[in-house]
Amino acid sequence: MDRGDGHEGTPEFSIVCPIKDEADLIPITLPSFYSVNPYEVLLCLDKPAPEEVIKAIHKVARICGAERITRIIEVERRDDFAFHQAWVRRCGFSKAKCDIILTTDIDIILDPKIRNYLHLIDDEVKLVSFSKFSYPIDFRKCTAWLVQKVYYHNSFTGLYAFSKKAWLETEDEESLKKIPRGEDTHLHEYLTKKYKAKFIAGIKNIVLRPKESSRYQFLMGWNRWKIRKTSVPRILLSTFLYFRPFLLAGYLKARLYEYAGD
Repeated sequence: MDRGDGHEGTPEFSIVCPIKDEADLIPITLPSFYSVNPYEVLLCLDKPAPEEVIKAIHKVARICGAERITRIIEVERRDDFAFHQAWVRRCGFSKAKCDIILTTDIDIILDPKIRNYLHLIDDEVKLVSFSKFSYPIDFRKCTAWLVQKVYYHNSFTGLYAFSKKAWLETEDEESLKKIPRGEDTHLHEYLTKKYKAKFIAGIKNIVLRPKESSRYQFLMGWNRWKIRKTSVPRILLSTFLYFRPFLLAGYLKARLYEYAGD
């Protein structure tokens, strides 16, 4: 894990972000995408894209003087993907012009310092993920912050940069199609079978929608087994430390489902 102040020798990079219908968030978060000085910003929407979302994107890009680097990608649905966002995001990855891709969500305000760490992607390290902070602050994020302060470790979040070449080399699309959530974890797990990854703590990227539904926790637990094969002690620690009861339920159901099929 890197806790330094970064580096100014930043390589060119693309930003990829899926958007559904969050026209209200675009004026708040999209300017922060431009503030990190990317080569291009790819915004991936379902086809046909909502008119109010298109208008909001064009307005913000014009105000920020970023029309030239803004690309809107309309994505047709594929029924063979259980998790639609996995397909939407990968359409953006495929169309990105740079090898280094920073992928984010439309509810995140990016810290400009994030660009100072993209040089860490090299011959050995092919993925770098970054800490996130919730607004308004909630119990789970406070707990995560305290844990990271006490026990420094390589974590992973859904805000990350990676090498496009390494992703294409390591992606298992057939298994990706089957997962109901956790497409970012899937990419991380397959890429790190061959390459190293780093986690950068202390970067103040702000998440504007911190609430977790019971379904979100359940699918998180499901993927902890189906993708990561997380051990029982670790899942119990996460369940009680972050007060996620449905995380344990999803994990146990995934294990029982797999054993029943054997």
